[in-house]
Amino acid sequence: MTDTFGGAPSLKEKTHSSQLDPLQCERELAAAMEELVLSSLPFSRAAFLWLDQHQRYIKPNTLTNYRASVKLLTAFLGDTIVKEIHIGHVRTYQAERSKKAGAHLVNSELSVLQMILKEARCWKKIADLYRPLRVPKRRGGHSLSADEERILREVAFSKPKWRLAAHCMIVMLSTTMGFGELRHVRRRDVDMRRKCVLVREGAKNNYRDRTIPLNAAGYDSMCWLIDRWEDLGGTREEEFLLPHRPRTRKGPWLFDEPMLAITTAFNRIRKESGLPHFRVYDCRVQAITKLLSNPAVSPQVSKEIAGHISQAMQDHYSIQQHDTKMAALEALERPKVRPESEPTPPAQQTASAELIQPGIQAEIDRLRAEIARLADRQSDLALREQPPAPSAPEKPTHPRHSRKSDGGDPTEVIFHLRRPAKNLISFPTRPA
Repeated sequence: MTDTFGGAPSLKEKTHSSQLDPLQCERELAAAMEELVLSSLPFSRAAFLWLDQHQRYIKPNTLTNYRASVKLLTAFLGDTIVKEIHIGHVRTYQAERSKKAGAHLVNSELSVLQMILKEARCWKKIADLYRPLRVPKRRGGHSLSADEERILREVAFSKPKWRLAAHCMIVMLSTTMGFGELRHVRRRDVDMRRKCVLVREGAKNNYRDRTIPLNAAGYDSMCWLIDRWEDLGGTREEEFLLPHRPRTRKGPWLFDEPMLAITTAFNRIRKESGLPHFRVYDCRVQAITKLLSNPAVSPQVSKEIAGHISQAMQDHYSIQQHDTKMAALEALERPKVRPESEPTPPAQQTASAELIQPGIQAEIDRLRAEIARLADRQSDLALREQPPAPSAPEKPTHPRHSRKSDGGDPTEVIFHLRRPAKNLISFPTRPA
């Protein structure tokens, strides 16, 4: 017995065969019924049915974006039956929507339409003809010079009403977190004893789940945020560190919902600082750029701190300043000249300085200094044991050591040049 779609065994025959168990057959039957229902429904009904079924699999932020896309697609497609949607609808939507939105947003909205049609098994006839809009290449944002960052920090703390945005900005500049990650940090995610913060909610993918240590500036600002959380009434570890504002004038703070944004305060700080193109998310770009500019930070460490998965993503976020690039190019014209190596004893001429380890070289220098000190001491003892020389008429050895009658100072002592002792080993040495 075959079904009506082309000779495949029916679900009843599969149930009695050894290929599938009854539970799997029920699942296939439910999936087939669901596909049949979605493809026969108007798009306005099928889209919200699909969204209701899939909201358990996606994150809250993604769900919000999907709802906005479904609303726009429904306004365009209306009650068009799902299985009747063709490539003409898609291209018309691209043309009309591009008048008000960018290519990246239009492609995101059509990706939701693609998922709905795939669920209804109606995408294959469009897949070969669909072309997404060309998105212009762009970098990850803007970075600041050292002076611009210093001015931004000073202006941020100049007014008390900007204090919350200022401390959030310092935490982002010190940890590479974006504000979407920071606002989803719960009290349990901050370990003040170990001075670290755990990022797990608000991350785009699993690679963004990471533990970030807090430096001095980040630790101080995180302490301020925790004190504010306690002053607002926070008590439970699972509450958000940046809670949502009360919905009424005298209502309670919503600790189970994160705050929305600091855009208003940050825009005023940016305007006051004279940085028209710097966004809130650029704090993450600035932190990553400084990490990648530091030669002491290895690429692997920067990847784990920033939560990057590939070198392409690092290149996307690294916005090096003009001064940094100029300093690197000027180093090509002024290479460092290695100092000439000092003479070594004949017995050690064959040993190359580059092949000697730093610890061994330091011990050799110490022994040379000790040998030189002992040689000087032996020379002093030999000079003391010599018999006194016969008296001779005094002659001034230097104009400033002449006698009083010649205008000199009689209190000055006349020093004779020390003659090296005989039978002593001497060779060039480094200063102690």
